[in-house]
Amino acid sequence: MWTFDVVATEQRRLFPRVLQVIENHVTHIHSFTGKVGESEIHIRFVVSMDGDKAYRIQSLLYRLTDVREVSVCCSAEIDALVSG
Repeated sequence: MWTFDVVATEQRRLFPRVLQVIENHVTHIHSFTGKVGESEIHIRFVVSMDGDKAYRIQSLLYRLTDVREVSVCCSAEIDALVSG
């Protein structure tokens, strides 16, 4: 599983645009949450896919207007950091 964290300046219709990118490349979305602050939006979602698709989605998300940061992490990487 892959966890994505997206930070963007507040922009109308950002949530549907992010979901559109995900749905075009992912077979299963485990979770999708978003929080709108005064000056920015934080979105976190967890999906199942292979690594090539994960980095492709990261690249596509960066192309969206007002997206400032996209971080992606594989759950296997998190498990390795915790156990090692």
